[in-house]
Amino acid sequence: MLLQWCNLQPLGPSNLAAIRFASPCKVQSVKIFPTGAKPFANCPDIIARTEPDSFFMDVYFNAHPISSSSQADGKHKLKAPNALIPTVISYSGGQTEFSIDMGADFGTRLMIVRGDFESVSMAIYGEISSEPALAVTSYTPGLLQLSDPVSISPALDLAKAPDPTYLAKQLLALIPDAPPLNIVIRLMFCLKPPNDDWDLPEFPHLYSDLSEEELDIDLDSAFRCLSRPVADDIPLESLQRFAEKVADAIGPMDDTQAYLVAGILCRSASQHPDFAQALMQSIELENVFDVSSLDDEDTIFTLLDASTNPDVARLLNSDWFKDILQSLEALPTAQREVKKGARRLTARLRDWQIFESALSDSDGDFLDACRFLKELGSEEKSFGIWLSCMTNHEDLLASMRNGPPPSQGPFTSLLDPPSMGISHHDFIEFVKAYIGVASVLAVYAWSDSLPNDNCREQTLGVLRLWQDVPGYREIVNHLLLLRQMTFRLECMTTDNDPPAQSGIHAENVILNLVNEPRCYLSSHFVKCIRSWQPFSLTYISEEERISLARAATIADDGLPGAINELLRSDFPTMNSDRIRGLRVALAVIVHELEEDETGDWNVLEAGWKEQVYGLMFHVIDVVVSVSQELKGLCSLTMTQPREQGVVEQLLLLSNELLPLVVRLEPLSVTTSRSMRNCITAVADIFVCADLVLLPPTGPPSFMQAGKHIRQTCVDVLLALAESRGVQSPKQGPAFFLRTLFEHGLRTNNSDPAHHIVQIYTLIDRLIPSGTPEASEPHSKWVLSVIPFILTDLGAFFRALDVDRKFDFVDRLAAVDNGTLHIGEWLLMEELKHMAGIAMLLGGGMRDSHYTVAQHEVNLSLQFCARLMDPSSVHSSMCISTICTPEASHALTDTISSMLSARLHSKYLAQIARILASSTRLSDLPLKLAVVLTLIRSTSVTELSMTLGETFESALSVLSTVNDSDLALDRLLWEFGHCLSSIAGSGETLDSLDIQSIVAALDWLCNKLPGPSDLPGLSWDKWDKLCDMFENGVLPDMYGSLKSIKGKLTPLPDSSIPTTLIPDALSLSLHVLAPLLQPPTPVPSTPNRKTPARDVLGLVALSPPTALLRSPAISGLSKLYTRNDFRELRQTPSARQNTSRLPSLHVDEFELGASSPLVQPVAGGPMDPMGAQGFGLGPAFSMQ
Repeated sequence: MLLQWCNLQPLGPSNLAAIRFASPCKVQSVKIFPTGAKPFANCPDIIARTEPDSFFMDVYFNAHPISSSSQADGKHKLKAPNALIPTVISYSGGQTEFSIDMGADFGTRLMIVRGDFESVSMAIYGEISSEPALAVTSYTPGLLQLSDPVSISPALDLAKAPDPTYLAKQLLALIPDAPPLNIVIRLMFCLKPPNDDWDLPEFPHLYSDLSEEELDIDLDSAFRCLSRPVADDIPLESLQRFAEKVADAIGPMDDTQAYLVAGILCRSASQHPDFAQALMQSIELENVFDVSSLDDEDTIFTLLDASTNPDVARLLNSDWFKDILQSLEALPTAQREVKKGARRLTARLRDWQIFESALSDSDGDFLDACRFLKELGSEEKSFGIWLSCMTNHEDLLASMRNGPPPSQGPFTSLLDPPSMGISHHDFIEFVKAYIGVASVLAVYAWSDSLPNDNCREQTLGVLRLWQDVPGYREIVNHLLLLRQMTFRLECMTTDNDPPAQSGIHAENVILNLVNEPRCYLSSHFVKCIRSWQPFSLTYISEEERISLARAATIADDGLPGAINELLRSDFPTMNSDRIRGLRVALAVIVHELEEDETGDWNVLEAGWKEQVYGLMFHVIDVVVSVSQELKGLCSLTMTQPREQGVVEQLLLLSNELLPLVVRLEPLSVTTSRSMRNCITAVADIFVCADLVLLPPTGPPSFMQAGKHIRQTCVDVLLALAESRGVQSPKQGPAFFLRTLFEHGLRTNNSDPAHHIVQIYTLIDRLIPSGTPEASEPHSKWVLSVIPFILTDLGAFFRALDVDRKFDFVDRLAAVDNGTLHIGEWLLMEELKHMAGIAMLLGGGMRDSHYTVAQHEVNLSLQFCARLMDPSSVHSSMCISTICTPEASHALTDTISSMLSARLHSKYLAQIARILASSTRLSDLPLKLAVVLTLIRSTSVTELSMTLGETFESALSVLSTVNDSDLALDRLLWEFGHCLSSIAGSGETLDSLDIQSIVAALDWLCNKLPGPSDLPGLSWDKWDKLCDMFENGVLPDMYGSLKSIKGKLTPLPDSSIPTTLIPDALSLSLHVLAPLLQPPTPVPSTPNRKTPARDVLGLVALSPPTALLRSPAISGLSKLYTRNDFRELRQTPSARQNTSRLPSLHVDEFELGASSPLVQPVAGGPMDPMGAQGFGLGPAFSMQ
């Protein structure tokens, strides 16, 4: 709401004015209107008057405390202090609104302004501070309304524009009598006119007049003649005559002549396309350049700039010239910079060919083409020549115009391209955006040189807007690091009094630019930051200026400053200042490692000079600190408020920090403990990055940082495992996987389910892909890794959910390919673990542990059922493993335990059906267990088993069992309860189902020695079944039916019905809390120490108790009287030991007896359901 409208005029020598509010208010914004503006449509008579057009204004708010909701009762209220809260408003003209955040605890009743202004018209908006509402005692969750992202305006989206230079031309039109864009590009980036030319009235239309040159020109005069641009409308004949004159002036080879020719080519490279072609056709370069003449730094780098022109590059890309460059690189006497220039020139000739091919070929090498553009953007003259060629050469323009049509999706920058996945469409859009941004930068440079405030302000506003758009941000920030651009930003920010909008834009541009630590590698940018004086900026706060200056100092100090920054420990938390300093330090170190041939040695030597030994350990410590900060921000508990964007900055820091670990690892001797800390820290960063990506509602840069760091974590662990595995396989992938397995089972104040899933995802990426082509290398990997991690692998595997267990077996079996049969081993371990848990189901336990045990057994059965499913590629392997004696015994125990506990599972029924149809089922106990499971399945209505198929499957298995091995009593029990359930269901049976049941009962009667009882079946149900049998069987089965009635007699009982284990498990926090507690330790007598482990065990004493009788022992001496000493010496040593024997009840308790003090729990030594039974003990221990 509008709190106040006023026209303020300062009074007195202090230029003060004040506004007093009737009641405490919270000011939210102040809007200043220029002279002549009418702020309110309903009040046209109110006209603003603000003079001068721009000024600084100091604003002071009286701090008036406002009671919080907890103080609403009035018992404790803050006193109103007589304090003023200052701020500064930089008014640069026009209608401008300034936001103010007063916080929740304070308001104001007085606003004081001071400044060098005559009058200011402002509207103050906010709200009146009222009494706080009562404290909220309940919470109702609601939906978070998120605004849809706004796409960039089509006028600014140059990647999809037919002409990417149209925006630059529109901005250039704001300048009266502006030259064409191509002339601006040449003057700003390529030719650099001298200061005297700027003062001439004809400027910028000053051109080289090639037609009036004397006939006997030499190379020096030709070189100086081209210091100005050549008019685009010059006749082709004039260009050819000038080229012929230059060719005639060439004499014997020498260094000066080579430099002048290279300079002529360089200055002509940005001119009309016909000019460079005419020169290349007239000059015989083989008579100009050789190894000796190119052995000069100025010549080789001038030729490097000239080769940015495609015509020059095509001519130089010949065998004779490349041989010269190759010889120059191998020349022992050549300087290092010359060799570097030769390598770069060779690469540029190759890259131009790649770039031209990528413009028109949909299968071009887009990765190298993007790197070519990034390299050009770091050198001003090469960048200007390339931009001039791209805007003047028709063949290059036609390649872009004839490219694929623009897409509807967002544009993606390719300055740091992915290793794969770049399409021709993406590349063309990137080139267009690159050209468009570069052209706008040329217009900005021209408007700043004149200067023209209107064009400069509009151009900087466009650049500032692009810095908030993904894709364009990377291009703008990269090109702003050109020396000329950095210098212009420095000039605009160091002298901005009175404040101008262009200066405010410049500060915003720099503030966005400093988020890229590589900008500090530019000495010109560091100079710009360090040139700022205290309290001299209009937009950047003083605190931010100090932080930027500290980062600039680190970069300016080089390697010593960067190493010292890594070692700093005076920051309590990872705030934005600390993160910025670390990122700059990393940029300095990585730049030294990559750019210098002896970078490794330089980094280590710089550390030694700073008394820093073991740089790798310090880097790992920083990695651990970053991971702990991220874990704290992503923990389950509420964290303290942090600075905005600190999570994104931590992810970016991690992305830059982890590759340094890989680079330093070969140079260091790292202990296993340090490497283990590094692995767990990388894993924590990987997990936290996924939490960042879970709600995809953050800014694009935030999401991009999360994706990049996750891939970096995988790449770093792979590289470290491979590097350390060369010397010792145990320290390679085996060590890394074992560490991740252990870390996956430990969680600290985080979601354990999400934690283990993400650790599994990380492990999955570290395991090689199982392809038939790489079977031999994979077998070596399996033999060198798997045997060392079996224990940890099994524990981690048991903690996974069913889906990931299945995927894990699939991945490991594909890699193993029969080498160690790891898939069979995992299935065997799962069956044994399941059998151990199932044993507790029949122990009468009915608490939460029992419920969890049911669920865990059901999950194991689900895993086995998925493996055995005929659609699974591992079905045959699974059935073969189950049919082995050990696995059969485990599955039989599981089935027996479940049936005894009156429990069933739909997955157990599925397993029984599959095994009944298998010809490899040979174990007798398992056969009987399968039959009992099938019969029991018919009594569970939720399973909806087909009776006919079920009894046929059971009968087919029973027919393979010898009569002596049949458990007839158990079969009678199962058949009786099964028939009782069928009769009680009330459903009408199909004739085929009746025939299958009668056939099974007839088989059973034939095996019985005499009449037998059917437990669980009443006479009423038996009579009902007999009637159904008589009506449903065929006539030839009447004899069998008569035999059944004669041999089987119903025997009613009160048995408990079988319960189907549900797929889902829901537990309250009250029930879940005890499950997460570690098991109570069982008391036991400590083991007796061996002499080797006891200090006194090394001393030979005779007798052993003689030492205790020695008066030399302090505290143990005794004053003997009369015959005490003599009597003591005559007593056998064995009688002097008065110590009692070990407590018998403790030892017995350790062997299984209950303790009178400690209640028995399910997690005893013989209890497989204890600490590791449910995966809730060590797997999810909160430590």
